[in-house]
Amino acid sequence: MTLKYPFFLLLFLPALFFLLLSLRTRAKPKVLWFPVSQRNWKLGTHNLWPIWIPFLLKAIAFAALALVLARPQSSSSQTRRLAEGIDVMIALDVSQSMQIEDVSELDKNRLDVAKETVKKFIAGRTDDRIGFLAFSGEGITLCPPTLDYEFLLSSVDLARMNQLRDGTAIGDAIATAVNRLKESQAKTRIIILVTDGDNNMGAIAPLTAGDIAAGYGIKVYAIALGTEGIVNVPDMVNVFGVTRKVYRQTTSSINPTLLMKISEETGGKFFRATDDDSLERVFSEIDKLERNKVETKDRVLWNEHYQPFLWLALLFLLLDLILSRTIFRVLPD
Repeated sequence: MTLKYPFFLLLFLPALFFLLLSLRTRAKPKVLWFPVSQRNWKLGTHNLWPIWIPFLLKAIAFAALALVLARPQSSSSQTRRLAEGIDVMIALDVSQSMQIEDVSELDKNRLDVAKETVKKFIAGRTDDRIGFLAFSGEGITLCPPTLDYEFLLSSVDLARMNQLRDGTAIGDAIATAVNRLKESQAKTRIIILVTDGDNNMGAIAPLTAGDIAAGYGIKVYAIALGTEGIVNVPDMVNVFGVTRKVYRQTTSSINPTLLMKISEETGGKFFRATDDDSLERVFSEIDKLERNKVETKDRVLWNEHYQPFLWLALLFLLLDLILSRTIFRVLPD
């Protein structure tokens, strides 16, 4: 609680001074007890009722009135957030090549590293609707754009290899993401595409899908994950009843030119990520580029608390008035 005009409390000091002066200079009164009768009149009966009682009543009343003038208040604030909406679809490659272990020193494959980074990105957003789809030779939406981040994160965990037709259908993935965003009323709509291969499947060509995205004003941020050339692919084999991990060599190919062109035509950006640190930096940069603008409007509500003090002052003044006409009535000499 605060006082709007605390300087009014100073008015109590001169009032107290005059009350004390009146108490000190006042002679011992002849007090007439109530009801009025000659036999009840006694000289000097002030000792039965202390003469400082009227002083105390007036002092409390004036103190309460000083508090009324000082305006005791309490405040409560309301903050209204106005955010420019951003809708995001994350398209993650779950093809067989995502099992390659070349982006982490902890024996994690590309898919595991990508999922961890995607989940960190989601955890850093607050006011955006985010959706998630997995794709390989075909695409499937695991979570439409939503603010339910708990459900979204569980959908990311569901992304697995060997659940969809193998291959890399980049065009179909972009088209599926566009289909989820095209009806959105958000001011900004983006697709984050994470893939480690070149397009070799699908009914829609990647550049055609890019044109569709550009037509709807949807930006594509394409991320090429992993290294190119000869890489080691882990296989689990059973040797004398014991399952062991062995590695075989294969060729990893990415088409950065294609991804770069799609990103440029849609107003997005292309990134290369060859390890977990660089992938995390890429998502951090996207997070900064597509950070929504939040405008806050603060409203302060003031509640007045002078009423109890006003009633207290009136009560004590009334009580003083009644007593001055009865118990503390002063008889003339």
